[in-house]
Amino acid sequence: MLPPEKKRSGAQVAMPQPVARVLRRLGQDVSAARRMRRLSQEDLAQRIGTSLSTVRRMEDGYAGTALHTFLRALHVLGRLDDLAKAMTLENDALGMELVREQLPQRVRTSSGKQRHTARPRIGNTDGPADDLEGF
Repeated sequence: MLPPEKKRSGAQVAMPQPVARVLRRLGQDVSAARRMRRLSQEDLAQRIGTSLSTVRRMEDGYAGTALHTFLRALHVLGRLDDLAKAMTLENDALGMELVREQLPQRVRTSSGKQRHTARPRIGNTDGPADDLEGF
């Protein structure tokens, strides 16, 4: 097998240290979750449909482990929803800030003319009450 930092084309790709740390931590967390559930590495391998050596490499933080292997392990361990929640757009503070920065300061009509909007009714009227009064 090729080292994790080497592509098949022969070019060297350095693994950023933060990525390597998180990968090792994720492997350790999968290992701890497995052991808390009293599953052996063989049991986990069977349940996710992979080999024992793949589970060992995943728990060691090997960079060549496929993402779907981690996801299947998290599913078996009952933690897949936690990852999905962490990745929701609402939790992407930087992404939401970038979107806010791109919002227009003013919104104008496309023709440049003012649109006629109905004025809210004030006081006693004969018609039905406006539930969205003030909008």
